[in-house]
Amino acid sequence: MSLTIRGTAKARDQPSCNGFFCRMVCLPKCIFGGFSRVMGRRNQYQPSELQLQHPQLLHPPVVPEDWAFLVSFEQQYGTTHPFFYACSFMQALKIAEDEHKLMFMYLHSPEHPFTPSFCSRTLSSELVVQFLDANFVCWGAIADRGEGLQMAATLQPASFPFCAVIAPAAGNNIAVLQQMEGPIDPAELVEILQRTMEEQGSAFGTTVRGREEEHMRARIKEEERIKARAKEQEKKILGMQELKNQ
Repeated sequence: MSLTIRGTAKARDQPSCNGFFCRMVCLPKCIFGGFSRVMGRRNQYQPSELQLQHPQLLHPPVVPEDWAFLVSFEQQYGTTHPFFYACSFMQALKIAEDEHKLMFMYLHSPEHPFTPSFCSRTLSSELVVQFLDANFVCWGAIADRGEGLQMAATLQPASFPFCAVIAPAAGNNIAVLQQMEGPIDPAELVEILQRTMEEQGSAFGTTVRGREEEHMRARIKEEERIKARAKEQEKKILGMQELKNQ
C-alpha cells in the first residue's frame, strides 16, 4: 500500500478555508472540553528498569494517559523522535496557537505492519526531528485508547501510520490542512509538510494574529470604559462635595 494524501490545496472537492482547501472537523465534547493536569515531554516519565526487563513478573506500570504514547514509542524505538507534548489534544492546540504554529498530529497504531518502519526510519530520522521541532507543535496518541481513539473516530483514517497537519478554527472545530496515511519516507514527509506550511500556514497564522488583535482591541475598549466610569464617578463625588460646601 502506498502513501495516501488528503486535504491538500489541490483537492478541489474540499471546502474552502480562508481561500485554501482543507477539511473542517467538529471535535467531540470529550476532546473539546477535556484538559489534562499533566503536561510534559520525552524522558520525564520512565518505567523502572526492572519493569522493562521482566514485564511478565510484575503488574504493568500505571502510565498516565497523556504519557501512554511516549512510553509505548520509546520502549520500542528509543528516545530519538520529535518533541511530542505529553498533554491533552486541546492543550497542544492552544500551545500551537500561542506560538503561531501548526500542529503535527500522529496517531500511533502499534500493531499495524507499517508502524515499525515509519517509527524507526521516518519519525526517528534526524531530518524529520529537526524540521518538526523547528516548525510545528507535535502531539501524538495511541489510536485505540483515550484521546487517540476519539481522534481516530473523528478523522476516520483509512490506514496507518496516520499523520495530520491541524490548525485551530472557530468554535469547537479544527481545520485539517493535510492528511497522510500509509508508509512515507523522511524526505517525502518533510517535503509535504514544507509545502503545506507554504500553501496554508500563512493564512492560518494571519487568522490567529487577527484573533489576538481582536482580543486586544476588546481589552482596550473595556479598559477605556472602566476609566470613563471611574471619571464619571469622580465627578459625581466632587459635585456632592461642592453642594455640601455651599
